[in-house]
Amino acid sequence: MQYTNAGPGLKKMFIAQIGSVICSVLLIIPLINLIAMVGVLVFLIISLIGLYQAGKDIGGCQKAFQFTIAQLVLSVISNFAGSGFIGTIVSVAYSVTGFLVTYFVCSSVAEVLRMRSHDDIASRGELVWKLNLVCYAVNIIVSVLSHIPLLNILTGPAGIIVPVASLIAGILFITFLYRSSEAL
Repeated sequence: MQYTNAGPGLKKMFIAQIGSVICSVLLIIPLINLIAMVGVLVFLIISLIGLYQAGKDIGGCQKAFQFTIAQLVLSVISNFAGSGFIGTIVSVAYSVTGFLVTYFVCSSVAEVLRMRSHDDIASRGELVWKLNLVCYAVNIIVSVLSHIPLLNILTGPAGIIVPVASLIAGILFITFLYRSSEAL
């Protein structure tokens, strides 16, 4: 089977990830932050287009696209849910959908890469989703524990370790997207 849409779609996702990271850093600079917010939105759209395009060839990317839409809806709901119990439930659902996006992209693209004898890149994709699973699980646990008196003290160390692990997972995901787009 030819994967004529997968490579270019993954390349768009790669570009969108890089652009989003740059815009996220620029958000802290006054005046430039307005332009950066527009940039984040533009790169979100590029990422969605890339995911949709890759989904034409790879079923898991199509599922990831659907979960991305669900995650956007949950993002809007979280703005109204507050920080109480309902807010925590929405936050957990948001995290789960975020993980599922990563899982479906990485696992389905890895499957295609293995069929095309790119086992090294496929192994990286599997590592990415497994590392993300751990990060998302710990984030969810920390989110729930932070609302329980006395147990919320335990969340401090995780508040340092998890962001570092998430950053590493994000970098690995970006490199996986790039290498996959080149291989397909």
